[in-house]
Amino acid sequence: MRRRHLFWALGAALLLLSWGTAGWAATKWDYYVFVGITHPIGQYAKEFAEEVKKRTQGELEIIVRPAGELPYRATEVVRTTGQGQVQLADGYMGLIAGDAKVGALPGLPFLVTTADELKKTMSVFEPYVVQELEKFGATILYWYTWPPQNVWGRGEPITTIDGFKGRKIRATSPEQTEMLRRFGSVPVTFTTPEVPAAAQRGAMEANLTAGFNLLGAKWYEFTRWGFLPDIHIGGPSYILVNKKALDALTPEVRKTLQAVAGEFHQRMFKEIPAREEQDRKTLETAHGIRLFRPAPAEIEKGRKLMEPYWAEWAQGHGPQAVEALRKVREALGR
Repeated sequence: MRRRHLFWALGAALLLLSWGTAGWAATKWDYYVFVGITHPIGQYAKEFAEEVKKRTQGELEIIVRPAGELPYRATEVVRTTGQGQVQLADGYMGLIAGDAKVGALPGLPFLVTTADELKKTMSVFEPYVVQELEKFGATILYWYTWPPQNVWGRGEPITTIDGFKGRKIRATSPEQTEMLRRFGSVPVTFTTPEVPAAAQRGAMEANLTAGFNLLGAKWYEFTRWGFLPDIHIGGPSYILVNKKALDALTPEVRKTLQAVAGEFHQRMFKEIPAREEQDRKTLETAHGIRLFRPAPAEIEKGRKLMEPYWAEWAQGHGPQAVEALRKVREALGR
């Protein structure tokens, strides 16, 4: 009899344990990033996921999916996130411009050129971006910035604005493409994984990116020089989140997720731009890349050439873009 009671008690305990384990089962999210996991941005994503898992005591588990692991392109992440194919995604402004047009505004060449200027502009135009994203079922969890975008290439160095003429240069946004056209270049487009092969076979002579990325992606292997007019700040890159998935979290888990997101926003905003100068020195000293810094007159020449395009761009993207551009220019006094 005692054995029977012991058996029943043990069975009941196992049932309770099983129920409790099910009750604490983790919510699992996929997090798409458009770089490799060893890239600094991939490492930030991994650390973010680990911190969320730790702070939610395993209730929210985020699985980082680096470039090539999922069958989605970086230009599709607004839709894939909004449709719930992934719950989080890194949406670089230029790459998502097809769906979130206003989100690419800081990528207008020679408009927003530093991280501090971006911080000023985000407060006035972020609401316009959120409105566009919500049409697809996504919103912004947080954002970060890459360093200023410059020209990195091989062959004859570009050292002036006139030096762009006739060169095959990779762009990552329509705004960069238009700048290259106006400067007389031949714009080319390749996804991140395609870049090394394109450079090696001569399909591109130069690339618009940052030293931070050149070092992180090991693109210094096919780069010999950098021209540094700081064409535009390299962000924002929006960490997109599926709205339904976010709303489905318990209030406590959602609050924790947003708290970690806020901390990573502050950390990345501080650390990434600061790394750029050091990364440029590393590229110069360790990898033999020659750096060319233009005179202020060259930067002003580039700005004057692109200023008419700012208004054309906004008019082509509708009244909200016109309004957002006006507010950004007022904030910058530009």
